[in-house]
Amino acid sequence: MAEPVDIILLSYNRLEFLVAMVEALEARTLWPHQLTVVDNASGPQTRQWLRENSGRFRQIVWNGRNEHLAGLQLGIAATDSELFVVSDADLVVSEPTAAGCWLTRLVALAERHPDFGLLGVRLDSISEARNAHLEHAPLIDGELLETDPGVWLNLIARSALKISYMGDGITRYALRRSGYRVGIAADIYATHLGDADPQRHPDYLARKQAASGWRTTYPAYPELRSAGRAPTLSELAKAAPVLAALERHGIAALDTIELCAPYAVLAAVQPEIEAYARDEETSGARAVAILDPPPSAAQTVARAFALAGEWVIVLASVAVPKAPSEWTLADEQPGTNATLSRLAALASRPRWRNRLLYSTTEHRDGWLAVFRAGCFGDDVPLRVYVFRREAPQSQAASRVIAEPASASPVAVIRTSRPAPPLANVAAIRVRRRRVGTLATKLRRLISAEWQLFRARGR
Repeated sequence: MAEPVDIILLSYNRLEFLVAMVEALEARTLWPHQLTVVDNASGPQTRQWLRENSGRFRQIVWNGRNEHLAGLQLGIAATDSELFVVSDADLVVSEPTAAGCWLTRLVALAERHPDFGLLGVRLDSISEARNAHLEHAPLIDGELLETDPGVWLNLIARSALKISYMGDGITRYALRRSGYRVGIAADIYATHLGDADPQRHPDYLARKQAASGWRTTYPAYPELRSAGRAPTLSELAKAAPVLAALERHGIAALDTIELCAPYAVLAAVQPEIEAYARDEETSGARAVAILDPPPSAAQTVARAFALAGEWVIVLASVAVPKAPSEWTLADEQPGTNATLSRLAALASRPRWRNRLLYSTTEHRDGWLAVFRAGCFGDDVPLRVYVFRREAPQSQAASRVIAEPASASPVAVIRTSRPAPPLANVAAIRVRRRRVGTLATKLRRLISAEWQLFRARGR
């Protein structure tokens, strides 16, 4: 009987990815295997799901802090199969073929190529950061690409690994120093659920790069150069009461456009809403929103009433915006409380964004809930004014199409227009501890060489 292979997954939040990967592994892995999860001090939601589903795993190793990839060593030490798999928990394995499942084929490759100490699967998408280099990698026997894989379902021979797992780069280095080769299966594929991260979660990738320092290192993500920026907390604080007003009056985001005054705020938070400059050509929409217009933006406010078929939502100060005679003020609600707005403004400054490294994309809904709950009190700096046309006009057709960018459980919103004009906000400084990164690499190198030296002496 074939020896079961231990599959070790490294989890850190992103529960929807973990669930999708576990379900795919259970449904599509036919070779005998045992699942171990190393949790790198995830948030309560992920940890609770792991507790509730503990019966699906051989074991769960609870790490007291986020050790990044080095946390995989805890799982390696807790397992014993000669061949074992380590992986980030953000992949969906492919369906079995006539040649077997992904693991059956990977084990067969390892048996045919015992000189390879590590074999990874291939991603079914191409990105500059991860696998564009594969086009130039040497092809071995028509089935192996001899090149560096990421942490994508790496099958490792335990007898070949002479050091503790500190990261993927130093592991490949140690295997080669021990006389082994590393590569990627040319035709065994998996889907990377994080493909849409540059669009959906640019601040997540920025935080990963910013985490490079004394204990861990991450590669550069070229996709960040072209990715849109995440909304600031100040933008979320302004958008929250307006989005609540849209929901309260049954107005869909797809039926709403924003007029910039002078920058887009609502569209920075809700990608289903398109933003237009005051003089930009547009056929209008059922609802038009304008957020915090300066006193000089009277013409922009007037154009909002001209373009809207039924609703105009204005986030403004205590002075009620002037509306044409055919419009009625239907609702007035408080904006975000002054104290909370001030805290959001402070936390949006580059210094605090770099220090706190919070996420406004991954946790957008949570932040919106906070700011919605913070819409109270009489002395608020901004209020939401909802105007309704007495005789509504026909609305423009919806403009946005939701398309999944990958097998990710979450769809990515795509519009036919370019990105809206956003306020100039300094990005998170993603490579800020170069000395710490170099020191970490040097420390790992010295540790690896010492462990290899001791292994040769035994």
